[in-house]
Amino acid sequence: MGETITPKLVMNFASAFGTFLNSQKVLLGRDTRVSGPMLHSAAISALLAAGCDILDLGICPAPILQYLVKRLKAKGAISISAGHNDSNWNALTFINQEGTYLNDYQGEEILDIYHLGKFKKVSSDRLGKIKTQKDYLDIYFKKLVQFLDSETIKKANFKVVIDPCNGGGAGIVDIFCQYLNCELVPVNNEPSGYFPHDPEPRPRNAQEVASITKIVKANVGFLLNSDVSRVSVVAEDGETLSEEYTFPLVASYYLEKKPGLVVTNHCTSRMIEDAARCFDCGVIKTKVGQSYSIQSMIDEGAVMAGEGSGSVAICEFQLAFDGFLAMGMILEMMARKKKKISEIAEELPKYHIVKEKIYCPPVKVHSVVSEVKKLYSHQEVSLSDGIKVEKEDGWINIRASATEPMIRIISESCSKEKAQERLERASNFISQLV
Repeated sequence: MGETITPKLVMNFASAFGTFLNSQKVLLGRDTRVSGPMLHSAAISALLAAGCDILDLGICPAPILQYLVKRLKAKGAISISAGHNDSNWNALTFINQEGTYLNDYQGEEILDIYHLGKFKKVSSDRLGKIKTQKDYLDIYFKKLVQFLDSETIKKANFKVVIDPCNGGGAGIVDIFCQYLNCELVPVNNEPSGYFPHDPEPRPRNAQEVASITKIVKANVGFLLNSDVSRVSVVAEDGETLSEEYTFPLVASYYLEKKPGLVVTNHCTSRMIEDAARCFDCGVIKTKVGQSYSIQSMIDEGAVMAGEGSGSVAICEFQLAFDGFLAMGMILEMMARKKKKISEIAEELPKYHIVKEKIYCPPVKVHSVVSEVKKLYSHQEVSLSDGIKVEKEDGWINIRASATEPMIRIISESCSKEKAQERLERASNFISQLV
């Protein structure tokens, strides 16, 4: 930060976005990262210069920002956050007037404007104006409790541990719990921008939540990323569930009520396919990334989309990965089924999934992934997103990260040993190439 993402770079991209929107109203929100105010100020300057009126929401989780785009009649939004990445990272995410991430065509148009450098600039009497919105959290949460069976959740009187990692959800999880009559035991709930652990909701980061959940006899624990688009679950007995469980847990409950097509990516556990099969629902697979999943959900008329990162979207609610929605659905499921989260998780099929990332210079990353095909020269390989080899008992996927200079390897099998063996074979091969 400050070296690669500079104020000038941010201003140029924000200018391109303002030009793309033809000087119309924009929402702006960020998480708590210490670099956020710098990027926020740069984006504001560029958008005002392009003639855009700005509704500044300050620290605002991405799914709430996305929901408000249509509700507040804006033409787009910028979310300043790096989601699950550590505090050294930050990014601008551009959101269209539907509240979704830009599709490929929109993204290419903004890149063309950026590279041409032909930004719209207005005269001083037509500069944009900046306003703040005070009650936007209530707008969102009132909609959420209407969507959920909130009365059943309220009657359950749940005790919930939530760790927003001092990110965008800090302090806002309190409001979430107030609306659902849950007793909140907060962990790392200060919007300080200091992340006590990587803001990636995975078991390796959930030990504090696990200990507290067990000690205070909470019904469930949740771990969030910095923009509240991802969630992982901790059971009442302190067991840390893989982030891969979040989407299948929600799907196994929601599809029983509203069966339909499901969208996921090529790197998500087979648990979601098994959950969908129980209700005769088909599964469509896309590349990794919220924009691909949501666009496919729209194009195919699917009822929900999600990824093994702990991301869930339900079309009926909004076209975005939403951690508050995911937590609410899990609480509703527990309340209506009158079961512990450990009991519900036990009903899902068991797979063993292992993940590894190998840092690789950006100039080499795609050529290295391409070389990996030699490792599977005598096997059927899918190239839909990186390299994927399907086995009867599982699969392995190797792909270049879209957000970091690294190669990601994910291996899943019914056998823990087999999943690890396949991952290590690929990892050793790649390590010799990097």
